[in-house]
Amino acid sequence: MNYERIKDSVDIELLQNSHVVVVGAGGAKQLILNLARTGIGRLTVLDFDTVEDTNLVRQGYNQSDIGLHKVDAIGSKVQAINPFVDYEGITHNFLSMETDELDRIFQRADLLLFLTDSFDAQRFGNILALRYMKPAIWGGWYAKSRTAEIFFQVPDYTPGCFRCAVSSRYIANEKKVIPISSQCNTIFHSELLDSYLGFLALGILHRNRPDDVKECSTFFKGLLNEDGTLDWNFLHLKVHPHGGHQLFDTSYDSLGKRAQNFVPCWQKVEPELRPKYNYDCPDCKGILHELTLKTKSNEK
Repeated sequence: MNYERIKDSVDIELLQNSHVVVVGAGGAKQLILNLARTGIGRLTVLDFDTVEDTNLVRQGYNQSDIGLHKVDAIGSKVQAINPFVDYEGITHNFLSMETDELDRIFQRADLLLFLTDSFDAQRFGNILALRYMKPAIWGGWYAKSRTAEIFFQVPDYTPGCFRCAVSSRYIANEKKVIPISSQCNTIFHSELLDSYLGFLALGILHRNRPDDVKECSTFFKGLLNEDGTLDWNFLHLKVHPHGGHQLFDTSYDSLGKRAQNFVPCWQKVEPELRPKYNYDCPDCKGILHELTLKTKSNEK
């Protein structure tokens, strides 16, 4: 692999020694392939679905992939792009895995990506990210695919977890399971979100570089507050003048109608802790908040 043209953006040696775990191989197919192109040394992808004819239109699979497990179809493409990648495709549902198997997969990863349309899977992803204290990213589209969502948490930098950010969603799903539809997702939706996820993934992986020579390092450091923390870590991206949800339309009110599209709107995430709330977040229990307090004190 010839990385000459991207060496100013990324630390190739760092990426070749990085392990990224991706849960969900549908719309994330191109993201996974592009991580391989960029030099990620180890990729583990979990998805138990097989390729159907509808996936050719929305997710970029080929006719020859129909009937194959998505992780197997992706695996052959990864090897064709970059044979130096250590790739593993897993077709078991991680919600029913034993602890030993979860440890094997997630414990030594450098970054976790949860990109499914299952709320149970996204919710369990938060538990795993906190159990192993790993940086993690969640992404997906809302109804009618007018607005996309990306949330990321990084220990030492972000004070709130995925559950802190979307606690109302947890309450709503306790009353009734709310299905997530990707009925309006075109291939352009999938690959646009994949690109944003890719930028964030590279930035997070470069967060601990001792200097700012590489662009991905300066990208992450540019997101930080003056105290070295990062609480603006929940963003929405509109691709339609009408976001389809009052929250998004309100967030974008300061922009003109045409200017709203393709502009990410960043949200500040606070940890759900007492005394502001009646209880501490059941998932993080303020662990990430405590770590960011240490980061702030170290910056002084």
